[in-house]
Amino acid sequence: MVETTATRISINAQLKRARSLESEGSTEEAIKDYRAIITKDKLNVDAYNRLMVLFRKLKDYKKEHQIIKKALLAFENEIKENQREWKKTNRKSADLSENLAKALGLLDNLGDPIYDDPQMMTWRKRLRVVEQKLK
Repeated sequence: MVETTATRISINAQLKRARSLESEGSTEEAIKDYRAIITKDKLNVDAYNRLMVLFRKLKDYKKEHQIIKKALLAFENEIKENQREWKKTNRKSADLSENLAKALGLLDNLGDPIYDDPQMMTWRKRLRVVEQKLK
């Protein structure tokens, strides 16, 4: 989805509304708004984080688990798609960069980066905690 200024304003307004609903105690309505935001913007960190917090407060670990998995998948897919696009348009540079990264031990056996975004590391850590609670 190409994000326009109007879309960004709409999402920001919806985020404010959802936060307001949360503070008023309208948790279910806030959840609906955050889910709508993710539908419009699959990479909205704020909406994912708020959903995780709300499900944690509700002790609905199954739904929290689903949201964490959805967030991680969305970000992992975006990273892979960006890498594919960059490799396609910059073949020679991509080959050199990949060889250097392998030599430096920055890629795993599948050629994926070992480095993880701090937000994704936080989500992975929370995922492990939630999985323990679900056992």
